[in-house]
Amino acid sequence: MTENTSNETGHTEADTESVDFDLDIADLSSFTGDCAIVSFDADGRITAWNGGARRLTGYDAETIVGSHYRTVFPQDDRDDGRPERLLERARSDGTAETDGWRVRSDGSRFWAREVIAAVREGSEVGVPVDRSDADLRGYVWVVHDRTEEHERIRELREEKAFAEHVFEAQPDIVYAFDATGNHLEWNDQLPAVTGYAESELAEMAPLEFIAPDDRDRIAAAIQRVLEEDEYVTAEADLLTKDGRRIPYEFNSARITDDDGTVLGFTGTGRDISEREARERALREEKALTESILQAQPDVLYAYDSEGNLVQWNDQFERATGHDSDELSGMNPLQFIAPEDRDHIRDAIDRILEEGERVTAEGHVLTSDGRRIPYEFNSARITDDDGTVLGFTGVGRDIRERKARERELERLERLNAVIRTIDETMVAADTRDEIETAIVREFASADAYRFAVIGRTDTAAATDGDAWEPVAWAGIDAQSTPVLSSFVDPPADADGASVLETRTVQRYRSLGESPVETWRHHANEREYDSVAVVPVVASDRSLGALVIAADEPSAFADREREVLQEFGGTIGHAINAMTLRRLLYQDTVIELEFESTDRGDACTRLSDELGCALSIDHVLPLTDGVFVYYITVSDADPERVREVARDDDAFTELRLIEADDESYWECVVRGSAITDHLADYGARLQSQTIHDGVADMTVQVSPNADLRGLVNRITSAYPDSRLRSKQTVERPVETRGDFRRTVESMLTDKQRTALEAAYHGGYFEWPTRNSDASEVADRLGIARQTFHQHLRVAQAKLLSAYFDSSD
Repeated sequence: MTENTSNETGHTEADTESVDFDLDIADLSSFTGDCAIVSFDADGRITAWNGGARRLTGYDAETIVGSHYRTVFPQDDRDDGRPERLLERARSDGTAETDGWRVRSDGSRFWAREVIAAVREGSEVGVPVDRSDADLRGYVWVVHDRTEEHERIRELREEKAFAEHVFEAQPDIVYAFDATGNHLEWNDQLPAVTGYAESELAEMAPLEFIAPDDRDRIAAAIQRVLEEDEYVTAEADLLTKDGRRIPYEFNSARITDDDGTVLGFTGTGRDISEREARERALREEKALTESILQAQPDVLYAYDSEGNLVQWNDQFERATGHDSDELSGMNPLQFIAPEDRDHIRDAIDRILEEGERVTAEGHVLTSDGRRIPYEFNSARITDDDGTVLGFTGVGRDIRERKARERELERLERLNAVIRTIDETMVAADTRDEIETAIVREFASADAYRFAVIGRTDTAAATDGDAWEPVAWAGIDAQSTPVLSSFVDPPADADGASVLETRTVQRYRSLGESPVETWRHHANEREYDSVAVVPVVASDRSLGALVIAADEPSAFADREREVLQEFGGTIGHAINAMTLRRLLYQDTVIELEFESTDRGDACTRLSDELGCALSIDHVLPLTDGVFVYYITVSDADPERVREVARDDDAFTELRLIEADDESYWECVVRGSAITDHLADYGARLQSQTIHDGVADMTVQVSPNADLRGLVNRITSAYPDSRLRSKQTVERPVETRGDFRRTVESMLTDKQRTALEAAYHGGYFEWPTRNSDASEVADRLGIARQTFHQHLRVAQAKLLSAYFDSSD
């Protein structure tokens, strides 16, 4: 036999040869029929291909002869070596029978039932290797297409598995009885519910599961299933083994064979305890609903198609003021205020003619002439034939909702006014500008009548904490006495001074106020409510803003909250403006204080160490927590660390530098002088402490509340005193001055490194446009040299900025 070196689907010269087994096809009759018969050589390559094989696989003999047996296997079987194992089994056992998926020439698959028989010398077919010494000449492969049978079996198995899973997964009881009442089948739910063992269930008749008083009815239902009706539903109490009765609904159907012979019946039993409980609950709910309808706070009504009132609840009578004799037959528009009747009439037409569910608002006109805003939700009434019988609905008193809507509208307008004022305050250069902008914006808003703002600090007031108006709009200055009485109300008024409470005070319905002055002024100037807003910075009162509105119910709770926050915003804006002016003024007030107050942590530290100490910078972290940067002279660093560790105010201590002096970073809890200065727009210029005696220099704007500032410091630190006060001129450094200062500090190489890094995108974050190596290459220097120049340049730049800010 010529060796064939073809691949699995190739065609070689050996394809024209075939292995002549000298077989009589009749000898293979046990393998034939409607099938393909193919011969292989001893290596499993195809040597003959009949018409049945071509019809079954789609391969022509010219294409397939010479290919290996594995050609017709799916790829995963080929990778697994299954074709070779089948050939080996046929060689060893004489025959190999199997079934599985095979592949046609077009890639489609079919389910094959196949037999491979070994053919040995002397035309021995199917003889095991241990019963013949003859050499293997090849194989005969007989293949049957069993795809349709395989699919039918698979579908039947799936259908059976599905039915079994459904049967067992059914939460209801499932049962089957034959025509004589013998129990044929049941699911696990039946023994679980009834408590009977499987052996007991097999002997039980259907009526044994039924409570005695229901058995006759269930027996009749079973008879109907078997003789008359194919499907019957009946309710009865299921009787468990321990005597409990459970309400059940049984749905049963007849079982027949193909000839229509009745074999029995099957069905399901469903526990309807919950359903019966729901039905009882519904009946109770119906009774409850009927009682609720009468207790309903909303108006309920029903009109016929002619517009006659036919049904209503008690609230309808209470709301309209009419009694039941008057209401019967009244037209719906008789209850509506004249100005709303047209659109209510249109709504009724849409309900009756188009079947819309309609929501409409209108004022109910009561018997005594009052108008009350109502929302009506109505729908058409029809009978089972669709005939329009009328309409029904609910009417809800919406006075509170209307009030809330007005409140939200006022709140939106208030926020719009505040946003405009905020923009002005950011750009203002003086306190006068801020105050003028505030009253002007409020007075020009539709929601408000006028606004007046006054101060209580010593810069504007002459009588301690008295309130003195400084800006007004929408009203004249002659009203000052009345407006002052709102800020600090008289004894017979229901209110408190905002200068003391520092919370917004409101006065409403002033046209009916018991305070004669307020009532007369409000009626004369056509306003009906007032809000007094404290202007506060930190814990210090700067004044108050008086706002008037024409609505008697203005300044509701949410509006008051916004105004309370706005008063703080004004105070902070005034402080920020004061500090901003201080930064740019060429004339400032310098206050020098001397203090031995041990309430200050640094003063205690200097006193304990007997050393000189300077506070170089104070950085606030959170409320009551500060970072101090201090320089200590004439004290050993270890001694500094020991004394600070024993002081609870020092929570962290880090030595930054130690030489002749030691430079420290300290985290301190407690009061800090800078915290008090910020409320007055002041800045700590310097603070040094020698042996527990502190000298502080504070700079403040000439327009600031100097008396208040001094009182604040001496109150916070009682063992302190103001030693001197002087006006000093200070040079104003321009942007150009600062730039020249920085340039004078930098060498050419440092400046070049800084500029290249900045313009080259080295400082971009989070993604740099250039790294250090790229910038260094551009400058023609080493990366380490670039880093050295850049770091020194940055240090000089920051030193110039922070030294200048100090």
